[in-house]
Amino acid sequence: MTELSSQIHGGFISSLHFGGVNSTSEPIRERPGSLVRTNFSFKNRGLLAALILGPVALGAAFSPPQVTESESLAWALNAGAWGFFLLYVGIRIWATLFIGGNKDLQLQTDGPYSVCRNPLYVGSFCFALALTCLLKNATFATAVVLLFMVYLSFVVRAEEHFLGLRFGEDFVNYCRRTPRLWPRWSSFNSPGHLRVDVKRLRQEFVRLSRAALIPILLEVLMKFRSTANWPHWFNLP
Repeated sequence: MTELSSQIHGGFISSLHFGGVNSTSEPIRERPGSLVRTNFSFKNRGLLAALILGPVALGAAFSPPQVTESESLAWALNAGAWGFFLLYVGIRIWATLFIGGNKDLQLQTDGPYSVCRNPLYVGSFCFALALTCLLKNATFATAVVLLFMVYLSFVVRAEEHFLGLRFGEDFVNYCRRTPRLWPRWSSFNSPGHLRVDVKRLRQEFVRLSRAALIPILLEVLMKFRSTANWPHWFNLP
């Protein structure tokens, strides 16, 4: 049993005990990914997002608009929404180029992973901010903050715990120099050549194409919400 004690910048590891792991990142006995995928919060992270944001989004859609679509503020928020969505798309593609089919197989520390440890979650947060700007509802914004705290406290922590078990000292050193979420651009590092998993990249483009339907439908829905005939069954502030 090897004890690795460290205080990690922006991380959760205070005193970790890793079994069957050494500094050369030898595989642990457990099947790669098995520990994190059996964690309830990680395994059901999509369901958690749906349960927290879904009902609030529905309530916001059928509540009187706090900002009408004809106001200049609405135009600015809609523009901001598409800006956040493009950030989401860019981060997802950038991360996929580097992680490809290597997730859980090797510790990725280049590209987006050199400036923060969880770029995919940063991208997901940008997507949630895009929906917040489109819905223009304070209650939904509060729900997004709540979801962010749940992910940070449970989902991200569960995944990083697995990575600590999987890669041992290498991951601890990586956490020391790389923030969890907020990018540190001075740490950016990228190899001269990159091997791309075309299949994974194609799959990501399909996911992003489907994801684009959500803000498109929301923007159309918000136009209807501002009309006189749209039902306002709720009154979410």
